Amino acid sequence: MLAWSRQPDESARAFQAFELYRDMGPERSLAKVGQELGKSVSLMERWSSEHDWVDRVKALEARDQMLKHDAVEEHLREKAEDHARRETRLREKALEAREKAMEKSLRMLEYPLVEQSRRVEDGPDGEEEVTYVFEPTRWSLATAVQLYAMSQGGGPTEAELEETGEMDLADLSEDELRHLLEAHAKIKWVPPSPGGKR
Repeated sequence: MLAWSRQPDESARAFQAFELYRDMGPERSLAKVGQELGKSVSLMERWSSEHDWVDRVKALEARDQMLKHDAVEEHLREKAEDHARRETRLREKALEAREKAMEKSLRMLEYPLVEQSRRVEDGPDGEEEVTYVFEPTRWSLATAVQLYAMSQGGGPTEAELEETGEMDLADLSEDELRHLLEAHAKIKWVPPSPGGKR
C-alpha cells in the first residue's frame, strides 16, 4: 500500500485531514490543518502520530523527487541521442561531399582540358557538314587538384576556392595541355601544419 494513500485503520475524517496536511507543501503545520477543518490541534497531533503523517509525506516527497530526477535523466538522454543522430547525419553528409569531390576530381583529371561542341552547317552541295570544335574548358587543373584535396579532408574552403579564380589555358596547345595534365596528376596536396609552416 502506498504511504500517501488511506491506511486500513485510518478513518475518512483522519485521511481528509492528512490530505490537507500533505497538500500544504513546505509551509504545512498541524495547527493550520486544525484551523482549516475547525478541529483542535491536539486531535491533529493524535491523528498525525497514529497514522505517521510526517513519514508518509517524506515518502511522497522522496517519490516526487525520484520522478523529477528520472524525468531530467530521460530528457538528457533524449537530448544526447538527438545530438548523436544529428552528428551522424552531418558526418554522413560530409563523407558524401568528400566522395563526390573525389569522383568529380578524378573525372576532371581523366578528361582533357577542352570542351567539345558540334556544329552543323549546310555544305556547298546542300548536305550537312559536321564540325567538331574543341575549346578550353571553364575549369582548371587547379580546380581538380583542389577538389581532390577537399575529398581527402584537407585543402582550401569553398570561399578560398572562389578567391583563387581559374587559370586561362586558351593559349596552350593540345600537347601543352596534355603535359600540364600529366604534371598536375603527380602533384600531391600537403595541408599546412598546425603552426602554419610546412
